[in-house]
Amino acid sequence: YLYDVVTKLPLGNARQLGSLQELLNKCDVVSLHVPETTETRDLIGAAELAEMKDSAILINASRGTVVDIDALAQALASKTIAGAAIDVFPSEPKSNDEEFLSPLREFDNCIITPHVGGSTMEAQENIGIE
Repeated sequence: YLYDVVTKLPLGNARQLGSLQELLNKCDVVSLHVPETTETRDLIGAAELAEMKDSAILINASRGTVVDIDALAQALASKTIAGAAIDVFPSEPKSNDEEFLSPLREFDNCIITPHVGGSTMEAQENIGIE
């Protein structure tokens, strides 16, 4: 399944759903891939997390402002959702010497990565070309 504010052409067996709420209600894994805009800021907050299955996993590898981190921490603590994998944060350390602070660090059901989701071989090669 997929949800987008723009109607997309069919792609393989992917089916576009009519609303974000429908996607959140239906999917076992919700993976976010959106730009940072005023419309996507806090796209996923407490209300949206409450719409998800309690067995669902949330993945954010898009932008740090898309998910309300405090609401996500509460959802993980209360078992509103089963887990999360977060690669981007609203505030990220500027260097390896700066401590990374996040309420998500305390959860065993949350995977945290250091903004490396886009670091594929192809992406790194393209950076070298540019």
